[in-house]
Amino acid sequence: MKKQVLIASAIVLCSFAIGAVEGVAQQIFNQFRQPQLVVGFPYRDLDNCPGVSATTISPADFTLPPTNVNDLDDGYAFIQFPAGVVYNYNGTLYSGVYVSINGFLTFERTKLVSAKNPIGLFINSSSYPDNVLAPFWGDHRFRTAADIAGGFMPSKISWAFDFDRDESCQIIQPARPCIIVQWKNLNINTSPVAVNSSVANFQARIYIGGATNNNQGEVEFAYGQVGGNPNTTNTTVVTRGATIGIKGNGGFPGFLADFWNGLVWQPGVGGNTRTDSTSVWQPSGGRSDARIRFGSIVYLTFSDWGYGDADTSGAINQRHFDLPQNRRVTANDARVIMRSIVTKRPLDSIWKRQAYLADVNHSGRYYFTKLKRDFSGDSLQPGTSNIVIWRRTIDIEQFFPGQGVGPNTNKQVVRVMFEGDGLYGADGKAPDVSSLNQIYYEATEYDAGLIMRYLSGRLPYLPWIYDIDTTGPDFGKVTLDNVADNVRFGAPTNVGGGLVQVPVFLNGNHDGAFGVRFGTNSDIVSVTPVVGESNVVSSDNGTDVAVIAGNGSFDGNQPVALVTMKESDVLTFSDVRFNEATVPNHTIRMVENDDANVSAYPNPVTSTMALAINAEVSGNLTVRVYDMFGKIVNTVYDGSVSAGAFSTTWNTTDMSGVAVAAGSYIVRIEGAGVSAVKVVNVVR
Repeated sequence: MKKQVLIASAIVLCSFAIGAVEGVAQQIFNQFRQPQLVVGFPYRDLDNCPGVSATTISPADFTLPPTNVNDLDDGYAFIQFPAGVVYNYNGTLYSGVYVSINGFLTFERTKLVSAKNPIGLFINSSSYPDNVLAPFWGDHRFRTAADIAGGFMPSKISWAFDFDRDESCQIIQPARPCIIVQWKNLNINTSPVAVNSSVANFQARIYIGGATNNNQGEVEFAYGQVGGNPNTTNTTVVTRGATIGIKGNGGFPGFLADFWNGLVWQPGVGGNTRTDSTSVWQPSGGRSDARIRFGSIVYLTFSDWGYGDADTSGAINQRHFDLPQNRRVTANDARVIMRSIVTKRPLDSIWKRQAYLADVNHSGRYYFTKLKRDFSGDSLQPGTSNIVIWRRTIDIEQFFPGQGVGPNTNKQVVRVMFEGDGLYGADGKAPDVSSLNQIYYEATEYDAGLIMRYLSGRLPYLPWIYDIDTTGPDFGKVTLDNVADNVRFGAPTNVGGGLVQVPVFLNGNHDGAFGVRFGTNSDIVSVTPVVGESNVVSSDNGTDVAVIAGNGSFDGNQPVALVTMKESDVLTFSDVRFNEATVPNHTIRMVENDDANVSAYPNPVTSTMALAINAEVSGNLTVRVYDMFGKIVNTVYDGSVSAGAFSTTWNTTDMSGVAVAAGSYIVRIEGAGVSAVKVVNVVR
């Protein structure tokens, strides 16, 4: 008799409403790609594939905490992976997984609760597990030989550590090791009444990643026969109402969890927000040769916060793989940080990812919360019941009263986060953060400057830790001797073509690293670093934002960079940040440069240029030539003049008497009542 499917209906989840969390960087979205349907992979029963050694999980092993009595309705059984096999899920390495009779796996032992309702895939709640792989989550029941009298078919749940195989059970090359968990002849969707003909076969396949530093591989769900119970004449199979997908541990109670819905394959249609449940069998598009695949996004999983490898060049098969840290961290890591700022595409902020590695001064740690600042309850918009989700920075420095030395009895130290000691070290955990995976990281232009300092110092490893704790070892610590705490913008110079050039100075002499970021109201064409003998400077820019980072000794009277931008009546430099501190905005009002008292001839010039100047008053006069990078080329005249006509010449050489290269130069005349700038062109 032809089996009948889709007749009864379990819990339908398509229309329930749960609040969404805006602004929270959900973990699972950054670990796996949106699910896709892949075809050409026929379902292979573990019991019918020669060469596969499967282990049957005893029904007695399924228990439910906290009593841990045998439970064949909602119980869990633990699978210990073979020695040396680990899987990286959501940023954590696991050597085993819990199998639920209700059609899902969970890596967490803290929420082994009765989870009958498949809504648990989509919401964050203490009533449902986290870190879940769910090929067919529903209210199911494991049947034994004792249930045959009621017309039921005995179930079997087994697992194997094997490889991906083809239709003939031959290993597909290159071999991909995987953990396969199989639910066989499971009595599915037994609420509100158990139907003895409603049986199904499906698998969860966990592929072990091949990267040395990342054991995370993709996840697949496969679907076999449905129905076909020989112990009954019933043909009804309840396939509606189950949920399929993967879930992390982000989000807040009562809000949508971080998940990928395995039934939403089309890009851009809400795979991480839609709560569709099953309506047909197989869930894989109604065909037995298809699987639902969640592709793994492989990143580094180095555990060293602030390691400095922002470009992840130490990853397997990359140019610095397996090299020591002082060879992995290069100037390109500083450039990667700066490029992320000017393109407004931040580095991956997830734990153990790019920003985690790039935050060399350990200042960019934060998390999202819905609690008030005093942790007394949920933060609400005034006059409403809407919960506000906001970002909270985790402080690095803490005081320990009475533990200091000398007159300073309050010892201030830097507490570095270690995985085994909570977020601040022992007993220092923030009350509304339950997992390290909820911590995010940020790298700034100052980190780029510190990397440049690290490179110049040729230190063997990072991170540097800034503190005033003099009781510990000094190796690896850096003290900075500087006075600059801001930047200043010099007078613009008209360079033609509707462009001006603005020099950027530090507001004092400075020894050490610096980083500055600012936005502009006029389009930026370029930012050119000005490098001295005792320092190094790097820069990058977008059309409306620029970053400059450097290290060494700097003279506050010499520019560190020249910003070429479109001319405007008012130039505004806003959102200015210096060494991670927000500083005041800067505004420059353009004034026409009155150069009627100065003429330069010939221009362009091949050898010697005559400069005619009409001094308005007697006094000291300077005539200097600069290149387009702001470096002084030659001092043509520096002395006193009388009011009236004065002339001098520049023979197109530098201060050493060497002829300058062809190009554009700036002649600046100051003093004796004259302030003028001329752009001259040398041709050869």
